[in-house]
Amino acid sequence: MSDIWRVLLSVFGQTPKNNTPINQGSANIRSIHAVKHKQKAEEKWFVFTISKETPKQAGQMVGQPGGEGTVYSLLDKPKILVKIYHPEKLAKGRNDYQSKIDAMISIKEQFNNVNVCWPLLSVYDASHQWIGYAMKQGTGVPMRYLAHAVAYKKYFQNLNRVLVLQYLLSFLKNINMLHQQNVFIGDYNLLNFLCDSSNNKVTMIDSDSYQLNISNKFFPCPVGSADLTPIEHQDRNFKDVVRNIKSEEFSVAIIIFECLMLGRHPYDVVDGDDPVTNLRNGNFPYGKGRGGYHVIPKGPWYNIWSHMPFRVKSLFIQTFTDGVKDPSKRASINDWLTELSTYLNEMNRGWHNKEISPMEPKKQEYHGNKSV
Repeated sequence: MSDIWRVLLSVFGQTPKNNTPINQGSANIRSIHAVKHKQKAEEKWFVFTISKETPKQAGQMVGQPGGEGTVYSLLDKPKILVKIYHPEKLAKGRNDYQSKIDAMISIKEQFNNVNVCWPLLSVYDASHQWIGYAMKQGTGVPMRYLAHAVAYKKYFQNLNRVLVLQYLLSFLKNINMLHQQNVFIGDYNLLNFLCDSSNNKVTMIDSDSYQLNISNKFFPCPVGSADLTPIEHQDRNFKDVVRNIKSEEFSVAIIIFECLMLGRHPYDVVDGDDPVTNLRNGNFPYGKGRGGYHVIPKGPWYNIWSHMPFRVKSLFIQTFTDGVKDPSKRASINDWLTELSTYLNEMNRGWHNKEISPMEPKKQEYHGNKSV
């Protein structure tokens, strides 16, 4: 292990095994101290509590080092993970990192019923310098491999639309509960949402990047992606952006679309501009009179779209056309919870195709609904 002062939090760039545990569990210890030891020319992490000066060895590194730090599990308590920020990050912003994590720890009880890997306690080095935090472990495969036309076959075997909807509803319930606490995700990276096939639930990781406002102290989300960002926040440094419910609704709609459409971005158009340019122009190709079959990329996308219920398609059209420049037109989280729940109930009654990739487009709408 070349650089022991690096410990990981996310799974950026990692291709996990089927439902390999990534990030969940709980910790019932106080602030942790950490120290490195050299044994037989090999460096290892050891941690110990303030009250008990008994070192505990860190176990395996979880995933790959991220942009800010790296995560390890504890050897004797593998369901406890510790994230330690990279030395260069701490040298420039230790106080800022610690201030945000301490604030998050102060309200951790508010998220006991949310599937999120929230900071639970602080981690220090042997010199009593703050270097990171401990959190619960999460189980599952990143949603990125669910929203992928090829990868889902390997990581989500026997996947059907019932399971996709169950994952999405779990995801939306988490988002709703976070929003109720004035917490905004900001960076909707599909690698940060873990899908657990044992219960069809989604666990959120990388929570230390969330936007928060705690005790009148504002903590921005300093990261993001242009293809998941509404136009009002484009071309700005993300650390200067203040996310809100309406901006989150736009990003959430893109995540839902990508999961239902095997990873296809809603603004991916044949012979058109790139998705970000199309996003800014509201150039959404799906729906009657919007180009349809001729501008939708080749593949199963048109068939998948045709099998969606009228109400679900209407929410996408509303959000990705008028909702681009008018945030009030964007479908709310509750709108999606309602319509996706209805979609799931109707699917279980045999009203909709459960196939991930239907071979043919839907020939007629059920119960006389309009076609969109």
